[in-house]
Amino acid sequence: MCSAPVLSQTYTFTQSFAGPTYGVYNIDVMRAALRVTEDDYGAVTLERHPFPMPQGRQILTLLRGESDIMWSVTTDELEQQLLPVRFPLLQGLGGHRIFVINKNKQNAFGPGQTLDGIKLMTSVQGSDWPDTKILQYHNFTVASISWSDWYTTMYRSLEEGIIDYFPRNVVEVYRDLSYHNSDKLTIEQNHLIIYPSYEYFFVAPHAPELQQRLQDGLTRLLKSGELAKIFNRYPEHRKAWDMVKKGKRVVHLLESNVLSYSFENPDWIEAPYALLNEISALQAQPL
Repeated sequence: MCSAPVLSQTYTFTQSFAGPTYGVYNIDVMRAALRVTEDDYGAVTLERHPFPMPQGRQILTLLRGESDIMWSVTTDELEQQLLPVRFPLLQGLGGHRIFVINKNKQNAFGPGQTLDGIKLMTSVQGSDWPDTKILQYHNFTVASISWSDWYTTMYRSLEEGIIDYFPRNVVEVYRDLSYHNSDKLTIEQNHLIIYPSYEYFFVAPHAPELQQRLQDGLTRLLKSGELAKIFNRYPEHRKAWDMVKKGKRVVHLLESNVLSYSFENPDWIEAPYALLNEISALQAQPL
């Protein structure tokens, strides 16, 4: 007598943008975390939600039980709405922001330019990004633009001189410039803004077992060294670290008004067990 086949659990993840390259690293890590926990939790199938959507819509989709996983920069508010998988996927590099500028603007960002001077110039961010709230809290002049227009409108505004600079994290910036492919734009050379910012997986409230599974899977990947191999597989990650560690930029440190904690050791390749200890201590605190 043949036994019935074991059906795998299906999970759906959402994302902000379509395209073959967007979110590839996050999806690779997600799949690996589920794979290394299969013996303990069972087989799973991952499906992409058919429609890209802004963060607010993704949150609603998870809250309504229409999908299961998303990734986003964490905030205290988001950790109250969804189940956070507290592990900084980008090693904190999301909070290292350099500026995309029009090539004609570099003189305005000389090494002697002050942070107060930079604040007076006009920057641009997405209307629902946590970064917008952080910059506004610190009195930066910020124009916010709808998520659906950001690749075109934000970069066109730079080209036309409508805005002065576009703070982007050091992981995203090369991908952005490659995608936009404008000979009028460049990376500003003298300044770096740093604030606590961590990209997490978030799970729908109906799936706490998935939250624990991803947390366990990420821990296993970190301890085995596989996570570092996945991270280093992406050239933009290596370029980001080179920009942070080898550059001679003026560093401007900011506090976050959207997140009440920070990691001392988000660089999990350099200090894996130090980060795991911090995560354990954080998990022991009530949400």
